[in-house]
Amino acid sequence: MSSYALYTLRDLRVAEERQAEQSLGQAAAVVRRAEVETERLTACTVEARAAEAAARATETAPATAARAQTARRFSERLRLATRTAVEALDRHRAQVVMPAVRAEAAARAAHLRSRQRREVVEKAIARREALRRREQERREEAAADDLGQRRKS
Repeated sequence: MSSYALYTLRDLRVAEERQAEQSLGQAAAVVRRAEVETERLTACTVEARAAEAAARATETAPATAARAQTARRFSERLRLATRTAVEALDRHRAQVVMPAVRAEAAARAAHLRSRQRREVVEKAIARREALRRREQERREEAAADDLGQRRKS
């Protein structure tokens, strides 16, 4: 493979690595947004559980049947709110967070592969350049020896 082809291949690999790096950055941004939403949903769940616990703690025996029914409906709404918040958090984790984390891991692996592929080409270029330099040094030494032989004769 000619040096020109190696340099062209390196340029292609560098472009591929940049694309993979950009994809990794986008995947990381999606994960960050998912984490922020997870924190928000977690806070909603904690608030709903706290409201339900506070209502249970302040619960007293109602004086009338109407008040008992109102208290029961209120407790049921709090339980429903808690269950809804927990389900939203679980759904978010399953449908948003986990796919985002998997996508980020895949993007990280793709970036690593593209960097390794670029490094392989760069090492081949370095070997080719080192070989070229050694050959040039040998030619220079041979030319210097020939010049020294001519001067002696």
